Amino acid sequence: MARLDFTTKTERLSSLEEVRTSRGEGVYYWVDIDALHPEAREAFRGLDINDTVITEALGLDVDGRHDVYDDCLHVAVTSGTLEGERLARSHVDIIIAGHVMVTVRRGPVEFLEQVRRRYRQDFVKFARSPSFLLYECFDTLIQSYRRTIQRMGVQVEKVQSRIFGEVDDGIFTEVSELTQDHLVLRKIMLAVREVMHELATRRSPFVSETAQPFLDRMVDSVDRLASDLGVGREILSETLNLYMGIVSYRTNSIVKRLTVVSVIFMPLTFLCGVYGMNFDTNTMMPELTWPYGYRAFWVAVVVITASLLLYMRRKRWI
Repeated sequence: MARLDFTTKTERLSSLEEVRTSRGEGVYYWVDIDALHPEAREAFRGLDINDTVITEALGLDVDGRHDVYDDCLHVAVTSGTLEGERLARSHVDIIIAGHVMVTVRRGPVEFLEQVRRRYRQDFVKFARSPSFLLYECFDTLIQSYRRTIQRMGVQVEKVQSRIFGEVDDGIFTEVSELTQDHLVLRKIMLAVREVMHELATRRSPFVSETAQPFLDRMVDSVDRLASDLGVGREILSETLNLYMGIVSYRTNSIVKRLTVVSVIFMPLTFLCGVYGMNFDTNTMMPELTWPYGYRAFWVAVVVITASLLLYMRRKRWI
């Protein structure tokens, strides 16, 4: 639990009991709750937050939530980070009451850890109202999206470089998983965008007017990131089409070689078939008794083969 004093610009850790009992002027608290903890509901006691919000925060994850109550504001965001090669989602509910901001998560969340490490310095330099913490959360969340998109871009580049080498049909699964991750990340980013737009445009006692212009600018940042994500999806689609073209070209090359071999052997097979027939060698096929017949056969084979190869080379078939 963090205690922020906007009068003296000081910050320190505090306990839940202090949060429940303290109502000092200019004092604001950040309470971080892990919903997986068995006493998560008990942690809300004395924070002046209604039961409906508590139940929703500890219940099913709902992206893009923006609910305004008489005693608090409840929004929900989802971060997307890469764990290994796949996208991992982390849902966070943010509840803003009169003197406290409560974040409800399920296990460690990367962007909240980043907020926890950096907010102290920014608090002393830039904080003007309790909405400073809300701004820090969204600003760090957008930076998390940006890092994830950059890492996904590296994955797309690796797929592109691999298609010109030896690859198997597993590339279809890889491209499908990457495309699915792009779609999921875009979906949660657009949900966050709508939440920030509501916070930036709707007047509320829980969001200061000084923070709203900054939130509005971050909406544009999310739009640009979503556009970058769309470019990644298009590149993946073009990469798969390019791979299919390469496979088709290689297949055509193999078929062309096989066709060349077939064309060469067709006349040779005809000759073998003719002189392999069981006719009377004296009357029907006198050339079989010719002393130079065997040599003449091989000369014909070489001439036919060379002529066909020369013809196909001039036609640039080989």
